[in-house]
Amino acid sequence: MGRGTKERVIVGDQCDLRLEWRHGKLLLLLVVTVLAAFFRLHRIGGLPPGDRYDPAFYGVDALRVLSGERPVFFYDYAGQHRVEPLFSYLVALCFVVVGPSTLGIHLAAALVGIVTVPAVYVAAEGLLAALPRQDRALLKRWGPLVAALMVAISYWHLTWSRYGVRAILVPLFASLVVAALWSGLRRSTDEGERGWAGKWSFVLCGLMLGASLYTYQAARLLPLLVVAGFGCAAWQRGRLLWNDLTNLLIVGLVALLTFAPLGIYFIRHPESFSARVDEVIVIEEGEAVEESIRTLWQQTRQALLSFLVGTDDAPYRTLPGRPSLNPVFSALLVLGIVWGWSCLDRPVYAFLVAWLVLLSVPAALAGQGSAAKRAIGALPAVAVLVAVGALGPLDRFRRWLSDRRVGRLVGATCVTALAVGFAYAGWATYRDYFVKWASLPGLPTHFEVERAAIGDYVRELPADESVYISPEVPSHPVIRFHMGGRDDVQGYNGRVCFVFPEHTETSTTYIIDPRQDQRSLDLLESTMPAGYLVDTPESYVERGSFVAYRIPAGSRAVLSAGRTVSATWGDQIELFGFDAARESFAPGEKVTLTLYYRALQDGDQRYTAFVHLLGSEDVSSLGPLQAQNDGEPCHGFFATSSWVPGEIIADRIEVNVPDDAPVGMYRLVTGFYETGTGQRLGASGPSAAGHDLVLLAEIEITDGPGS
Repeated sequence: MGRGTKERVIVGDQCDLRLEWRHGKLLLLLVVTVLAAFFRLHRIGGLPPGDRYDPAFYGVDALRVLSGERPVFFYDYAGQHRVEPLFSYLVALCFVVVGPSTLGIHLAAALVGIVTVPAVYVAAEGLLAALPRQDRALLKRWGPLVAALMVAISYWHLTWSRYGVRAILVPLFASLVVAALWSGLRRSTDEGERGWAGKWSFVLCGLMLGASLYTYQAARLLPLLVVAGFGCAAWQRGRLLWNDLTNLLIVGLVALLTFAPLGIYFIRHPESFSARVDEVIVIEEGEAVEESIRTLWQQTRQALLSFLVGTDDAPYRTLPGRPSLNPVFSALLVLGIVWGWSCLDRPVYAFLVAWLVLLSVPAALAGQGSAAKRAIGALPAVAVLVAVGALGPLDRFRRWLSDRRVGRLVGATCVTALAVGFAYAGWATYRDYFVKWASLPGLPTHFEVERAAIGDYVRELPADESVYISPEVPSHPVIRFHMGGRDDVQGYNGRVCFVFPEHTETSTTYIIDPRQDQRSLDLLESTMPAGYLVDTPESYVERGSFVAYRIPAGSRAVLSAGRTVSATWGDQIELFGFDAARESFAPGEKVTLTLYYRALQDGDQRYTAFVHLLGSEDVSSLGPLQAQNDGEPCHGFFATSSWVPGEIIADRIEVNVPDDAPVGMYRLVTGFYETGTGQRLGASGPSAAGHDLVLLAEIEITDGPGS
């Protein structure tokens, strides 16, 4: 056999070994991914036990997608809840498979969480391959798997992989962006590389970067991470190349093209871009610099403590007081940061620290929420730093030992300790989530299963049946989602008002929570005596504490107002009576009224009702207006824009008599004005007093207790 033949055999054997090792790593990655799937899919049909407010919103959005809508940015029924669309579309895809359900929402998040594990592996592989050869013996071989395993058994990632919100997309896209970026940067190190052969990684990076902006606000920091990557590559190379600028331009252009539909929306609706950020940022406009710095430091400290010690006590987000990282991962993270800091001349470590800091910024700047959710984009960096902390010092320490036997013994001991530590981490994650957190008292209440039961019950009612809910609001996303997006259900707060049809054209059902609104049940029995309580199925009784009161079609309300009034505002609203307990009051007492309105046509605008207590000019030097109550009907729970013809609205109003009100006769007047402009509506009818006021009654303020 000739020399050339021997060389070919050796090279061939080396290729076979590399291929076998590559296949072995992929098999191990598959095992880690299956482990991640177990954690994220185990008992997914009942844990979490409900959807809660935010996840239900994505369910409502997904129903809109299934109905044929294709929005590029989602908003609620009032145009106030604005969110990026990608997660809602993923939920819609899950609905196609498993049907519209709570399971579909949580399943979408779980699948994203599973896919994130191999994405972290690829990102870690690309990053650690850029280390100098002497630094990467163990890190290059095992680091990606250790990072993937950390994510797979991470309690932090597990909770958000099952909760069902769009933030879970950020670590996935951050990993994909970094993986594509460093793949391209490694190839572009060769100055002789020309053409598009090495550019596709940057095209993919730009595509992932643009797509990430459809996920969650924290992803808006990823462009800075890309710039940091190019800077670190230039640092490692010792100079910036024109090729770097070309590649950065490719990433930017592809990202802009991908982001264009959402970008155009933001240009047309600039308030949507910063609406949510403005709501949660801890620094207030006009605040003193010293106060802003103090607030920012407190929020940053709180965020850091939540990762290592645990400060979040919200049961629906986590086991109260449980830190995002267990002691093993916390120790390895700190060791990894220290190790990376000591090797900052290695640009990869600098990039990891930049990733950790940059994607933790949302947790430092935003209040009103979980720091773990805001900073979840930093989780892949945490995973790689944990791998660095586990393997970096071990790699260096192993080379220091001259005695191979001692070195192997120390190495085996360290590997065993790491294996035990990761096994403990996985066991602790399972115990804390599936045992401790799952058995928290009141967990179903935290996930709003009672509201879900109301929505499920409404969904099973006939489509032509009129439905009223009190005191819950049908627009609540949990109720709205479980109703299947039904938008013809009326909601009011029976503690402060009562709404009923004067004549039921179809069967009408009231769904009342008697713990909060016994008043509606009492009024229904007297006002709608033809109605009756419905036997609620046991499955709903177990989940909720509501009762259903059904009124047959063709029933008429039995109602007689204590005092008659006759006035209308245009052809929209009629006031035909009111109740008042008495006619004289003492200073400091409350005048309590119940006003009876009849809706004359479908409401198309929101109006504010007012009741004013007026004195004559000679009663007080303060002028005629002595006291007032201005507000949308039903304390804002039943706006005029939702009124339908034939409905009666019994609105209870309280007016506080001033403590220093002079003795004398006063007038109670009422009216309406446009909520946005303050423009009063013209009043007409026998009880009208002027062009925009309706006289209710004259009352007396006495110097003693009223009667």
